[in-house]
Amino acid sequence: MDIERQTALEARFDTILPTLATKADVEALRADIHKWMVGSMIGLFIGFGGLAAALAQLIKPPATPAPVVVQAAPTQPAQASQPIVIYLSPPPQK
Repeated sequence: MDIERQTALEARFDTILPTLATKADVEALRADIHKWMVGSMIGLFIGFGGLAAALAQLIKPPATPAPVVVQAAPTQPAQASQPIVIYLSPPPQK
């Protein structure tokens, strides 16, 4: 019974061992993750820098605009006009 069990375990190990990661596989994965992390950090710095620049533009007070000057049309001398007179008379008597 021990020999049967041992051969079954050896067969199982023989099928599993080739699929396990080696030290070289782990190092390659570690290098890939390191590259990804460095790229992510650079992207974050660029993103936050752009966000800070946009907020600085929003917070910055606007430049004072030049005053608006409206030229008035030259006035003509006022003509002498007759004053309006309203006469109130009592109603006619019957």
